[in-house]
Amino acid sequence: MFRHAAAVTALGTLCVVVETQRPLPVAGQEPASPRSSIYGLYGQASAGHDSIRVTKKSDGKIAVSIKLYYANGHTCRLSQDGEWHDDHVAILAEGLDEKRPCRLNAFFDKDHILLKDEGFQCAAVYCGTRGRFDGVSLSKFNPKPK
Repeated sequence: MFRHAAAVTALGTLCVVVETQRPLPVAGQEPASPRSSIYGLYGQASAGHDSIRVTKKSDGKIAVSIKLYYANGHTCRLSQDGEWHDDHVAILAEGLDEKRPCRLNAFFDKDHILLKDEGFQCAAVYCGTRGRFDGVSLSKFNPKPK
């Protein structure tokens, strides 16, 4: 029984040591800034092709301009400022119901952007019948050298 108590004590001490290695949040502290690599164009620059432009604004906001094309001429278009939260850009825009706004999140992984339409509230306002934001992933535009 003594061995079990010693193991629990050692484990408890280890957990405390691990927990104290994390930086503690400071009241009023701004969230971490995004990497500069998130800014730019995703998709293709030419008309009629899916594109998402992410731009840094002087007021600390992040502008996101989205144009997505679907069958039979249906599109999704949204240009809105967002804010950096932990690991993504969070965009809040008008929804069909003022009590349920559009909440669109843009996540970045290497040279890709991934959109998440929380509760599918954004597509209902900013997309045609066949359009959607949720799950859309585009690669960062990389012009080919001539």
